[in-house]
Amino acid sequence: MKIGYTLTFHHSSNIRPNGKKVLKQNIESIYSSCKYDFSSYIIDNQSDPKTSFYETIDISKFPNLNYTYVENQYEKGITGAWSMGISQAINDGCDIVILTTDDTIMNDTINNLIDYIQNDPKNNNSIYGPLASGITIPLQSANAPTNKILEIPGTNEPYHLGGHMYAFTKEFYHKWKSNNGDLFIIDNPYNGGDGKWGGNEGNVMYWAKQGARCVIIGTCWIEHCLDTRYSYRTARAIDKNKKTLQN
Repeated sequence: MKIGYTLTFHHSSNIRPNGKKVLKQNIESIYSSCKYDFSSYIIDNQSDPKTSFYETIDISKFPNLNYTYVENQYEKGITGAWSMGISQAINDGCDIVILTTDDTIMNDTINNLIDYIQNDPKNNNSIYGPLASGITIPLQSANAPTNKILEIPGTNEPYHLGGHMYAFTKEFYHKWKSNNGDLFIIDNPYNGGDGKWGGNEGNVMYWAKQGARCVIIGTCWIEHCLDTRYSYRTARAIDKNKKTLQN
């Protein structure tokens, strides 16, 4: 069984000045924690300077690390970058995909998440998330594992599955992907037309409404850093300003 670990990264002085710091923490944590065969897919969403990733990560120390630089993040936003990383993992033959943000830190309990998915007989129509610190989702906010597995409806805020990490099988991907292969669509009924900049939770709520199963894995707990929180809003504001000037 092969695991695909994917995240979107951004570093720049005006949007995410701590981007390089959190990326380093994230990559080092997953490579030191995960016991499974895995490849990582890092999507750099137009960091400035372009060399930010290579200034931070020595890829020779991290086997099976795949890196892609997006020249224009304003074309598809962070949502498009998420779908890009997922597609790369699926096309590379991964059986389970873990999607997270660059400002999370893993530990050995990440293996519990994978264990559960692998052995869950309903994993072809389920999407999973761990507990985490530094989040506002009531059912997933915690400072340590609870060792409880909780299946939730996942259809309404704030009792939905949080976007700090999602994990799912290749079968789930093929069931819910759009016609162009993207798993996360830019616009969905829950994001108010603003899905380029954080529409993942809305997508999951939409799938849940259509019959997808949402599961919180309380045997897995990760750390979500607070020093980069909501930086996507800066990118969203820049994007909106660009559109205003064009009009």
